[in-house]
Amino acid sequence: MPQYFKNRTWGVEIIDNSKVRGVTRPTLIVNQYTTVDFLSGGVAFFRGFDRPGVTGYGWMSPGELVDRNVPVCKPTAYPANDRLTNANGINGACTLLIKEYPGHGGLDANGMPNGTDVKARALTAGDIIEVSPSMFSTTAAMASKGDDGGIRYYSYEWTYVVGAGLRPWYGVQPRLNGVPLPEETLSGGLGSVSYNYSDNALFMFQQPHTNIGMQNMQRFVEGRRLVHTNFTTGDHNEDGNDRYAPAVGLQGQRYGQSACIACHVNNGRSPAPAALNQRLDTMAVRVASLNAAGQQVPHPQYGTAIQMNAVSPSGVPQNWGNSVSVGGFTTRKTTLADGTQVELRKPTLAFEGPVPQVVSLRAAPPMIGTGLLEAVPEADILARARSTPDADGVKGLPNYVYEPETGAVRLGRFGWKAAKATLRHQAADALLLDMAVTSSVYRNRACMAGPVACAAGGAQPGISEADLQSITQYLALVAVPAQRSIASGFPKGVAPIEELKVDPQQVAAGSKLFQGMRCAACHTVEMKTGAGHLFAELRNQTIRPYTDLLLHDMGPELADTFTEGQAQGSMWRTAPLWGIGYTEKVMGNGGGKAGYLHDGRARSLTEAILWHGGEGTKARQRFENLSKTDRDALLAFLKSL
Repeated sequence: MPQYFKNRTWGVEIIDNSKVRGVTRPTLIVNQYTTVDFLSGGVAFFRGFDRPGVTGYGWMSPGELVDRNVPVCKPTAYPANDRLTNANGINGACTLLIKEYPGHGGLDANGMPNGTDVKARALTAGDIIEVSPSMFSTTAAMASKGDDGGIRYYSYEWTYVVGAGLRPWYGVQPRLNGVPLPEETLSGGLGSVSYNYSDNALFMFQQPHTNIGMQNMQRFVEGRRLVHTNFTTGDHNEDGNDRYAPAVGLQGQRYGQSACIACHVNNGRSPAPAALNQRLDTMAVRVASLNAAGQQVPHPQYGTAIQMNAVSPSGVPQNWGNSVSVGGFTTRKTTLADGTQVELRKPTLAFEGPVPQVVSLRAAPPMIGTGLLEAVPEADILARARSTPDADGVKGLPNYVYEPETGAVRLGRFGWKAAKATLRHQAADALLLDMAVTSSVYRNRACMAGPVACAAGGAQPGISEADLQSITQYLALVAVPAQRSIASGFPKGVAPIEELKVDPQQVAAGSKLFQGMRCAACHTVEMKTGAGHLFAELRNQTIRPYTDLLLHDMGPELADTFTEGQAQGSMWRTAPLWGIGYTEKVMGNGGGKAGYLHDGRARSLTEAILWHGGEGTKARQRFENLSKTDRDALLAFLKSL
């Protein structure tokens, strides 16, 4: 969508008095806020009850409202009291009053009119209302703002519950009527992404929290622009968007990639190292040397990361001889209890330049839910650490890391070895090491060679503080898909798309196995976020990330030789499992293949489990001994996340 980050968001405020003492007939006052001219549109409540062809999209035909002659809601500045003042009063173009659940023709079991008539009734707490918020703009309306994006539809279906607010939803019989998802499916709390009925899973990791506020929606789209921007040319990866001038030329002459999504494909993982001679510039290769005392220090040529791409001072791409590629694979086979053989394969690296003493190949991890993980209280993470191993040998240690702006030592929670304390720290580090872009956190490219070189390197032009904040805010606002553990109610004759072919009994059985095998000793199922995060959407949420954010020794076969803080080579932060069932869908058909584990070596979830050693040995052995039926159930559960 051209210029999707310009003039495309608006605010909707719903004043619901159903919980007010003494109110016996609840109402909803709906205020719409917009700062630009829109051609038409508004918020359509309820659904097309009497339209047999409607299977879940309210008062809409494909792509837009049925009635495009809805009065225009004119631009209105946000008043100081955050309430919309409308000269036309209630039920004008910008303010609506909903006081009844509408009457409609009765429907039979197949969603067809049955000839009966249902009268309107008063709203009551618990009423479920489908909402279709829709706005359209025109070139004429936007021309004065330098926006030629044309007429654009920009929204998705909501489910509003009177007395409870917006809720993630799924479709039930007879016609995919939207109802709230059960709490146990809300992996990312109340902001979880609803079930996807659009067959557009490629974008499931690019959605904002369902409960996102109006100001944060604008922050989200502005941050997304930067994540999709090339920091050499300023161009957006999606056609039709303006060049972002402040990003032009921010990269150094040597870099890994020019845009965040070049490694985080659709906000997901890097393409796996799947083929011989495959160049690994969409992954990170962390390196170091060892001094005379055996201590890890930056490599004299590479620093702490090999940046494989380069341009000349005039901007012409060039090969500077430091490429890293797949040199081959080491393989071994393991046999499961039922006789099934599984080949495990690990890439070996070929260096065009000097071979470093210390090296770690790293895949870009998914971006989803990182704001929620940042909102988990530090004390809750530390409470899960153990001073002595449990019966399975599981321990779990926190990583403490150097915070570059303050010099403080803080609990790490981001990155494969939990070596970054905050999303700001993580974003600035990735900009520097993967894209050679400086910031207010790392003011020069010499910071790639460590704190001493960083302090002596002065300042170089880099990303603005405002843009660094935009990227950080975007990361905080990317939501997690709800677990797909319950079946949808598709209309008669409609087959579910692949990701919604759910067997609830099999998924439930797999969940019990996950617990019984003690996978949750590291992959902690449930956490709660605290009350102190900057964004209200992230506060006091019950989330199901399947991680404890602690380090675990995973044995020699998963070990690298790169140390970060307390994390030695065999120690890795427990990877969150939420969203893992969408991994291959999000990767898409662009030529890359999905891979699991820190270096993308595992081609399937089965392989990923079979690589577990160290503290994961006992759980792996239990998996190896499962029957095929139980193994399939466990994998179905994981793919539902």
